[in-house]
Amino acid sequence: MLINPWVRNYEKDDHAALGRVREWAANKLGSNVDYGFGYGTWVFIGNETVIKIDPEVGRSERFSHELAVSQMELPGVATPHVLETGALEGRAWVILNRLEGSSGYNVWPGLDQAGRSKLTGQLATALGHMQQFQPDEGMLHAETQDWAAHIRKSFNRALRAVDAVVPGRVLTTSQAAFAQWAEALTDRPRVLCHGDLWFGNILVGNDGSLSGILDFDRMALAPADYELDMLLRFWRYPWNFVPEQLEETYDDPLNIELMNPFVELCQGDLSDDALSARLSALELIYRLNLVNRFGWNDESAEMFETVLGGDWAAGLV
Repeated sequence: MLINPWVRNYEKDDHAALGRVREWAANKLGSNVDYGFGYGTWVFIGNETVIKIDPEVGRSERFSHELAVSQMELPGVATPHVLETGALEGRAWVILNRLEGSSGYNVWPGLDQAGRSKLTGQLATALGHMQQFQPDEGMLHAETQDWAAHIRKSFNRALRAVDAVVPGRVLTTSQAAFAQWAEALTDRPRVLCHGDLWFGNILVGNDGSLSGILDFDRMALAPADYELDMLLRFWRYPWNFVPEQLEETYDDPLNIELMNPFVELCQGDLSDDALSARLSALELIYRLNLVNRFGWNDESAEMFETVLGGDWAAGLV
């Protein structure tokens, strides 16, 4: 049974506009539609195609990343192909072919250890092929030629945004920690990274094998270790990502050893200390941005303690 978490994602949106868009999507798809799973995107699923719509008006290039990888082919693993693009009431939309398979977060709890190892190994292999694909950089609209400078700017911007929100001691400790970690931000060859890999963005076939990878909105040309950022976050706190109905199923962190194929793919010649520092810097930026969006609370304090204590990548390296 499909567990659809759309309620959690759509409940705060403009329901008048959403109703009009849903009616349009049903006519466009030519079938009954279901809500899909999208953070910051309205997703409507038809029998053969899927429509993704930007809830915000005026962002014409919102789905350029999907276009950039529309021609990508991964051996044995399907990825979405763009069929049509346009705008509705100023909101960008894209139509993609629907891929077959079940959402990974529904399948994972039923897999035994061998099945889980097989699936993670297949995903790592697919990412290895993905890293070889060269998208049209003009469609990515991102300044990542100098990765170290890009990360430093991201940190400084995130820190300034929470200056009046985060306790002073945390700000001071964050600056000191980032300054130390930034020494490891050496340049590495850039490859195509998905950037949002968790079980909601993979599809699994009836035999438990990887059948598809979805949602390339956050992809980037970046050092290969950037791919580990989201993977590690999901592995540590999977209950924060899955539908509410499955949170108890994912109540504990996943087995970190199952990330070994991803580490072998992405670490390259980085030392364990350097990899840990680079991932910690990215996690710190992520936590600062979350505070900017949702405010400071006890959970934020706990998360910062974990990251700033140097324990974020423990067990991974």
